[in-house]
Amino acid sequence: MCGRYTLDPTKLSLKEFRVSQVRYTPPARFNIAPTTGIAVVRQDPKDGRELVEMRWGLIPVWAKADSKLPLMINARAETVASKPSYRSAFKSRRCIVPATGYYEWKKLPDGTKQPYYFTRANGGVLAFGAIWEGETVATITTAPNREASAVHDRMPVILRDDQYERWFSPEPLSEEE
Repeated sequence: MCGRYTLDPTKLSLKEFRVSQVRYTPPARFNIAPTTGIAVVRQDPKDGRELVEMRWGLIPVWAKADSKLPLMINARAETVASKPSYRSAFKSRRCIVPATGYYEWKKLPDGTKQPYYFTRANGGVLAFGAIWEGETVATITTAPNREASAVHDRMPVILRDDQYERWFSPEPLSEEE
């Protein structure tokens, strides 16, 4: 799930995310891949919300620098609170990855893969729920909605603007949340 996405910064409203510190100005990118630097909105306890650049591919705090861990670009919503690789970050380092769309590939009967591009119906910015550790980040995935299920068995957790405050809250999220 969600191994490629796009960001058109002209559609990014820092007011929408209540960003008070801009530490990174993202360029327009239409094929953002894992291991690259991406725009992330995170909560700084002293300075409020900040827009920063982080590497897409979470490295857990306990991992050794030269570790050959698999690339952790996505964390499953069903296990993000309990898996050792993610639980600490999920508890206190939740963030948002802004995107204008994302790609999923559907395997066709002949074995080829057909890309599909998902966006908001109104053309606005998607807010992927994510977690961060150090200077790295992983997006969170969930079961697909009706539209995405026709293409793939996972999709990014997409937060509504009325969920941002709770997402950034230092209080633990309930299992339902």
